[in-house]
Amino acid sequence: MERKSDIRAEIDNARLMTKLSVIGGIITVVVLLIPVLIFGVIKPDLIGSDVFSLGVIPYSLAVVFAFAAMIYGMLNTSAAQEAEEKQLLEKRNDTHALNVEEDVRFTAGRSFENYKKYAPYVLSILGAVLVAAVLVAFSRYWDGRLEKPAVTGAVYGPVASAVFAALSLFAGAFFVGQSRQPAFRWLRAFGAWLLAGFVIMFLSMIVTVFASSGGRLDTVIARVVFVILAILGAEFIVSFIIEFYRPRTIREMRPIFESKLLSLFTEPGGVMRNIALALDYQFGFKVSGTWIYSFLERSFFPVVLFWALIFWGFTMIHEVGPSQVGIKERLGKVVSEEPLQPGIYWTLPYPFGEVKRFSCTEIYQVVIGELHADGEEEAEEVADDGHGHSQPQKKSTGGEPTPVVLWTAAHGSDTNNFIVAVEPGLRSAESKSEDAEGKEDRNAASIAFIRMMIPIDYRIRPDGVMDFAYRNADPVATLTRIGQQAATEYLASTSIMDIMSSGRASAQTALKERIQKLADEHHIGIEIVKVMILDSHPPVEKVAPAFQDVIGAMEEKEATVLKAESYAARTVPEAEAEAARIRAEATSYSYRTKTIAEAEAGRFNTQLVTYRIMPRMFRLKAYLDLLENDCRDIRKFIIASGLDNEVYQLNFETKQQLDLIDVDASALGGN
Repeated sequence: MERKSDIRAEIDNARLMTKLSVIGGIITVVVLLIPVLIFGVIKPDLIGSDVFSLGVIPYSLAVVFAFAAMIYGMLNTSAAQEAEEKQLLEKRNDTHALNVEEDVRFTAGRSFENYKKYAPYVLSILGAVLVAAVLVAFSRYWDGRLEKPAVTGAVYGPVASAVFAALSLFAGAFFVGQSRQPAFRWLRAFGAWLLAGFVIMFLSMIVTVFASSGGRLDTVIARVVFVILAILGAEFIVSFIIEFYRPRTIREMRPIFESKLLSLFTEPGGVMRNIALALDYQFGFKVSGTWIYSFLERSFFPVVLFWALIFWGFTMIHEVGPSQVGIKERLGKVVSEEPLQPGIYWTLPYPFGEVKRFSCTEIYQVVIGELHADGEEEAEEVADDGHGHSQPQKKSTGGEPTPVVLWTAAHGSDTNNFIVAVEPGLRSAESKSEDAEGKEDRNAASIAFIRMMIPIDYRIRPDGVMDFAYRNADPVATLTRIGQQAATEYLASTSIMDIMSSGRASAQTALKERIQKLADEHHIGIEIVKVMILDSHPPVEKVAPAFQDVIGAMEEKEATVLKAESYAARTVPEAEAEAARIRAEATSYSYRTKTIAEAEAGRFNTQLVTYRIMPRMFRLKAYLDLLENDCRDIRKFIIASGLDNEVYQLNFETKQQLDLIDVDASALGGN
């Protein structure tokens, strides 16, 4: 009789569970899921909250688990009724020869056992796939939209969120409480996800009430909820995997699709009981009966909550550093437009209050063009600071030296080419390459492409902090585009040879002035410290080899010109010196000849006067001067002119003058 009453109770519980799951599923679909789909996904402008839209996930999972609980209740009812029929058959006298347990007509019990065995695995995979698909859809939608849709009904958001939160709380608490009975255990996952929907709707109510913050609070909380839902979705996979390795008890009570993380909030005591059962199983004795475990069971969650509140309270304290200025915000709105000076400040706890800090002395840097020799560009995303724009990038202090890469070798990206002019008389490298193929385009424009890296160093002005923080959605990206605009405009009006050689310094100065002017026009609130032009060269793929030939020819031309100038510098002074020497010698010869001629003329005039006075005496003196001066070294023989008949013998062997060896020594030593 007792066994029959137990079966009847099981049938009643199974039927009740079926009714509850059907009622709960219908309520979730009609009252919660469909309105959330309409207001959050189909018509997002009615509520205008990303947090509200994420409520689709918990309500969809609740519907899935309600349907699973309904099937569980139906199969359990059939299995219990079958067990009751078996009990009646066992009492009949004519069935003593039959084995009721092996009767092929009784399949409900086996179906129920198979469902309990395999359905949790299917539900776990289905839950993981559902969460992943919806999160991916939301991620693509958020990344693809230009801006959040404008809210058309400012009142609808808080009211709808509050209503859905209340319904989710009451329904979830009821089903979680009902699931504490073993016969209704499969309703626990359904109730837990309804409570998760309550949390999301409660957060949606908060962000829609404070919609004046410009949607920033909604964005931050939506990202947090997104990550939490992703973790809960990953828990399905983790539970599916560890189910094959965790220890089993004689009677397994917890389905694997039931979230342990959600149970921390829906049933903390149940989690502690599960921990106690695991400890008892591992150590072989009742660990849960010790006083240490009893103390932890009573105090663990209050202590964790207490420390969580303390850590959350620390988010109210903010420090503005010595070289920084701060901006105080409350619920996403600026409290005071006057920047905060260095010191300690108090705000509401995060995310309701915050102090944004900016350094006005630190040098930041953005780079226009390629960054690395291997072709990588500065394309990595920078973490958003909460205002929709990224934080400025600090200037790199370096470390290892940058490897030397020839610009004729393949490197860099082909997306940062700038148009520059070509000097008259120097055709572009493209035309040179076409000439080599016999396809010269005589009507080609005198332009060329050049690649370069333009680092822009800047700092935030103290009086421009508000502009930097709130005037532009992304001031760093705005500065990058301003730099690209200024570089494109300036380089189109200059020569490629100037940029690659002597005109680089003036180009850097001109770019700095242009970028500063554009930054002031866009109210970025920064000061341009330095603009540099680095790694300027023509495109590598086709132009660089031909351009290298042109540069080589120009270098050879320059070398020849320098050699000619060197030869001229060496030859011209030598020629000028030789000409000066010749002129000096000619002048000296002219002066000497003229002077000698004048002296000869004067001497001749004097001799003429003397000759005219005493002719014979002049001739005699001239004759004697000839013998004395002109014939000084000539041997002379004097013969009397009156002795005409005399014969003279002249000995020309006689020495003109005596040497020391010809002297008679005996004659010298007579004394």
